[in-house]
Amino acid sequence: MNHNRLLAYAHLLMAGGYLVFTLVGPWAKRGESYGVFSSDGGTGFGIIGFILAIILVIMAVMRLAGRSEVVRGLGVEQLTLIVGVAAWLNLICFIVGWLPIFEHGVGRRRGVPGTGWGVVGAYFTVSQIPLLLSPLTLGIPSPSKGIKSLSDSKRHAFSATTIICGVGLIAFPYLAWVTSGSIELSAFDGRNGNPTSGPRFGYLLFAIGVTLVISGLMRLRPKGLAEPGPNLLLSHCLLGAAVVALTMPLGIIISCLQRSGLDIGVGTWLTLASCLVLVGLVISENRTRNAVGV
Repeated sequence: MNHNRLLAYAHLLMAGGYLVFTLVGPWAKRGESYGVFSSDGGTGFGIIGFILAIILVIMAVMRLAGRSEVVRGLGVEQLTLIVGVAAWLNLICFIVGWLPIFEHGVGRRRGVPGTGWGVVGAYFTVSQIPLLLSPLTLGIPSPSKGIKSLSDSKRHAFSATTIICGVGLIAFPYLAWVTSGSIELSAFDGRNGNPTSGPRFGYLLFAIGVTLVISGLMRLRPKGLAEPGPNLLLSHCLLGAAVVALTMPLGIIISCLQRSGLDIGVGTWLTLASCLVLVGLVISENRTRNAVGV
């Protein structure tokens, strides 16, 4: 049995464990334990986590079946890394961003809801995919052939759009992300005496936005920007950043639709739009370059 097949089985084991923990274990403790789909449990972030778990299992099965390409311009290995990072950070965003929005309990027992063991188990299984398995499998094959270079006009267009999306991810978290009655909270706001808190995604989105702006500006140079590796192109990295950023507004939107008393702010919708534009952009670039990678 070769290394690729062993790593594919390890990928299936980790993805299967992530799916089981996501579905079976509790996501939040508010006096009682609540599961992945409950409005008091995983809510929107649980639904996203479940979808990403299914994708990771499908990717593992495709690897075992010998498939190397998901769609034109996107390989199994690259999508596994992208979805693995998104699933991992989706759990962190749930813990840091969503759970603290509402306090639970009364008196001395009042505080942020606790994290269920389902989230803890899912975190430790899914984190092994982007941190360990994907870098190993991306590094084993020889550099792929047939990847096309972008023309200067397309490179400039892709770069300019990347910069615009990056500026959006920097600016839109400062707008209202959630509203509760007369209270409007951005993605940077804490509780500050209010009964609700902002989702606290602003710093991560700000970092992603700055990275996008820098990469877009560097690609505008005459020689462009060097690719991260022979089997991992810049467009794959940008797709990863877009999917990670997309989980935050999408999780908030689904969660707010499930829960009464909390409305969706304009900043959430604008951030979602920026992420969708960026996803469409990098998918188009991958198809143009036939950037399978492995």
